[in-house]
Amino acid sequence: MDSAYIAQAKREEKRGGIVGPESALRAYQAFHPDAAIYTVTYRGRTVWMTSKQQHIWHEVQKYWKRGKRDTLARIATIVGCSRATVSRFLRRLDLWRFIDLVTLRGRNGGTYIFTRKDPYNETPRRWTMKAREAVRNLHAAYIRRRMQESLEPLLARYRQPRKPVPPYWMDAVQTGFLTGSTDATFIQPSRVSGGAIYGKYHSRKGNR
Repeated sequence: MDSAYIAQAKREEKRGGIVGPESALRAYQAFHPDAAIYTVTYRGRTVWMTSKQQHIWHEVQKYWKRGKRDTLARIATIVGCSRATVSRFLRRLDLWRFIDLVTLRGRNGGTYIFTRKDPYNETPRRWTMKAREAVRNLHAAYIRRRMQESLEPLLARYRQPRKPVPPYWMDAVQTGFLTGSTDATFIQPSRVSGGAIYGKYHSRKGNR
């Protein structure tokens, strides 16, 4: 037999349904009747959260972690859920404009959670997941560039300048009669002891 939440959700579905947080809450309660629901009001906006989501929000509110590198694995271990659950809810908090989320992928990556600088004077607008993802990618590029700039003085100390390449004729190996010879190679007289070949040549020429 269906519960009262399921029956109410079916009646609303027949009438066209209700779009918004109320319909999402009733749909969740229809299939999770025993789940604890927490109502959270933050900066003029009221939302509902499950017990795990409320626990994640509690970890996010630790300001000593704001602006510093964090990992999904650390939050997931404390909350007792998967990293995918933490990642999805952090993106939802960013969509609700509770926080500014930045995710760095790859080696030495991580999650950065920032407090919004001036949330009360921001122009209200309807954000989409795609628009917030583009903003997060811009913030991630800025953080990576700032990290590279901070490492540049350290890298300059160990960076070796490129050695000048000498002209090719200075490194060329000079080959001559000392490295090998053929029958047509001229033998210099200075290399022959006593000038025997030089005298023999002139003696034959004088006999002619």
